[in-house]
Amino acid sequence: MHATTYQITPQQGQENPEQLDKAEWLLTNGLGGFAMGTPAGVPTRRYHGLLIASLRPPVNRVMALSSIAETVILAPGTRAQVHHDLCCFRFAPDTLHPRGDRLITRFWNDTGVHWAFQAGGVKVTKSVHLVRHQPTVVISYQIETPAPARLLLRPLVGMRDFHALQLRDLARDRFRVQTDALTPGQVDVHAEGTGTLRMHARNAWFSHDENWWHNFLYRIEQERGYDALEDLYTPGTFTADLKPGQQTVQLQASLGVQPDADLQQQADAQRSRLTRMMDATRVTLGPAFSRIGPQGKGPVLDRIAALVDASDDFVVRRVRPGAMPGAPADRESIIAGYPWFADWGRDSMIALPGLLLTTGRLTEACQVLRTFAGACKDGLIPNVFDDYSGQAHYNTVDASLWFIQAACGYFKASGDDDTFQRELLPACREIVEKYRDGTHFGIGMDPADGLVHAGDASTQLTWMDAKRDGVVFTPRHGKPVEINALWHSGLAELSLVCGALARPFAEVCKGLAQRAGTSLREKFWNAQRSCLYDVLTPGGPDASIRPNMIFAVSLPHSPLTRQQQQQVVRVAIEKLYTPHGVRTLAPGEPAYRGRFRGRMFERDAAYHNGTAWPWLLGPLAEALCRSEQFTPAALMQAQAMLDPIVQSLQDGCLGQLAEVYDGDHTPDDPQAPGGCPAQAWSVAEALRALVLVTRVQAGSGEE
Repeated sequence: MHATTYQITPQQGQENPEQLDKAEWLLTNGLGGFAMGTPAGVPTRRYHGLLIASLRPPVNRVMALSSIAETVILAPGTRAQVHHDLCCFRFAPDTLHPRGDRLITRFWNDTGVHWAFQAGGVKVTKSVHLVRHQPTVVISYQIETPAPARLLLRPLVGMRDFHALQLRDLARDRFRVQTDALTPGQVDVHAEGTGTLRMHARNAWFSHDENWWHNFLYRIEQERGYDALEDLYTPGTFTADLKPGQQTVQLQASLGVQPDADLQQQADAQRSRLTRMMDATRVTLGPAFSRIGPQGKGPVLDRIAALVDASDDFVVRRVRPGAMPGAPADRESIIAGYPWFADWGRDSMIALPGLLLTTGRLTEACQVLRTFAGACKDGLIPNVFDDYSGQAHYNTVDASLWFIQAACGYFKASGDDDTFQRELLPACREIVEKYRDGTHFGIGMDPADGLVHAGDASTQLTWMDAKRDGVVFTPRHGKPVEINALWHSGLAELSLVCGALARPFAEVCKGLAQRAGTSLREKFWNAQRSCLYDVLTPGGPDASIRPNMIFAVSLPHSPLTRQQQQQVVRVAIEKLYTPHGVRTLAPGEPAYRGRFRGRMFERDAAYHNGTAWPWLLGPLAEALCRSEQFTPAALMQAQAMLDPIVQSLQDGCLGQLAEVYDGDHTPDDPQAPGGCPAQAWSVAEALRALVLVTRVQAGSGEE
């Protein structure tokens, strides 16, 4: 949910009609559930709907209420009656109908999303809000009519797994409708396998009229080569007779609970939470806050506030791993992105400092770390919790090393000795010992040089993990550079943090860090290209220019010489930087693909072979600052590097940052966002880096 307002006016829509169709909006409920769509109201993804709720927070999500077909009838019951449809859908083969998008006079989003319509002489403002920590959506219609009119609301129901699509011939027997004569504005739709959707209207009554609407076409799914057609079920129609003047009609829909929401209370609580987060971020900024602008206002603070706002969408409650069905969601976690990601270990640990430590959400940070520490197994932090069972999967080498960074960052920010020594330090110790001595997936330290190796030709253990139809697009087994940068920096950080808490362990970490640092500095240096090799393999080093080398400079403890750091950053900026992200492979390399377009095989082939990732802009900006010892010129350049992606909060998924962009771009064909429309680590790293740069610029010191 957003307090910052993003809007599209009729003039913008007229100048660029596809803006209403291609932009997206997002609301979240803090349980992994969400609502999502386009300003035009046209669903373009299978994930677009008014209520996508989690049966086992934050996973096992259900597309409960897909949409509502709304009609305003002027002069109802007379020969002069006129119908105005406010909705708009795309049907196969490629037809927009009805054209309610033409009646939109304004779209905007803040704590909810809103549309203003002009239907003849009737003005309608439609608002959608999600209820925090409940599987409930509230859709309100404020109507101003000069004469009697009628509003018809026909809910279009999915009640299906949010990854799946529904066809009538396979689902016609799933639904059962239940009404109650004592509550004429309420209907229950029971769906086999997914529970009950209860809809309750205020100032309207329900008429039972089951039907199916066929051949909804989702354009983005079609472009990706996925199934793109769906049939939606409707149990009937809510009707409201409108008198001259102003009137409000409200529909609440909830999955499995009684809908009961106070919108004003919800909005007040949302604004209060965001205010607390921004106040905490101001504390993080220190003296920089008062120097940014008069009364703490100005473009830099506005950008930080927008990122703080965006960060709230990714903090969710989850059911504890291994808990029985029906257990409460009582642990905080970080969801990796919307609409399709769950809480991934790697993403959560990378995002935690920016989303939670920077914004002062130390209690939530503690719970996230405790959740993953509790699931640590043989030194491995889970890569992901299963979408349905909630079971942990461990196929990653870097999640554990990012956990060490996040755990140490939390301890330094909070001073929470008890939690760190009792729960976090044991997990860190287990990670160090298992990585040193060897654990699953071929992960272990080479005793000859102190560097960590992992995987084989069949595994994808680093963040560059795209694999489809048996094809591994970016094989990186061996000794990846960022894994060893994380290994070295984590060991060095533990040696400092544990100096007074666990001195023998601190000394072990210090010795391992020194050995790994020396080997990284010497063995990874590619003198011919003045940068670092990407992977050391038994067959020789991989000299491809990739962004993974940035972490050997951006992390708190760099083993490189100052000259090496500067050369790595120079090559990264010259070869990999784009305004909206850092390329995953330099142009000119044999495997380079600069366009993240086409079907999923083509997209996966480009995913880590040229596609630009916004999340890497934060580490690149920090690497630049560290390599130049935070000079004013470096700080200004770093801020300029971050500005374009922060400004893109106004585009794409409004108020959010995308997962990836094209690596190639020209004035006639600019970079286009792709992948996941809202990505946690894109927001987290932009926020963390911007706050760091702002602090140092204002003389608050280096973190």
